[in-house]
Amino acid sequence: MTDRRNYECDQCRQCPLKAECIKAKGNCKIRISFRLLEYRRQARANLTSEQGQRLRAARSTEAETVFGIVKHNMGFRRFHLRGLEKVKTEWGLVCIAHDMKKLVA
Repeated sequence: MTDRRNYECDQCRQCPLKAECIKAKGNCKIRISFRLLEYRRQARANLTSEQGQRLRAARSTEAETVFGIVKHNMGFRRFHLRGLEKVKTEWGLVCIAHDMKKLVA
């Protein structure tokens, strides 16, 4: 089985709705990735499993709270520096500030 299939409509040129449907000059073309469909199926199965539901419930109290505090309470909504290394450093400083606030409180 191939990983991807391409489909092309052969009736687009005569279709009265072509202008509303596609902007291409030729026919409508779609590409289906079966690997992506399998990944989506697997992700859905993982998320809806018993363990997946427990992990999602834990995430809402662990990670999401931290991001909410950093964004709302600390007012950190965007990085001010450019470049991956500088952004990593900036994020590290934000994390240190968050940890220090937790120690004081």
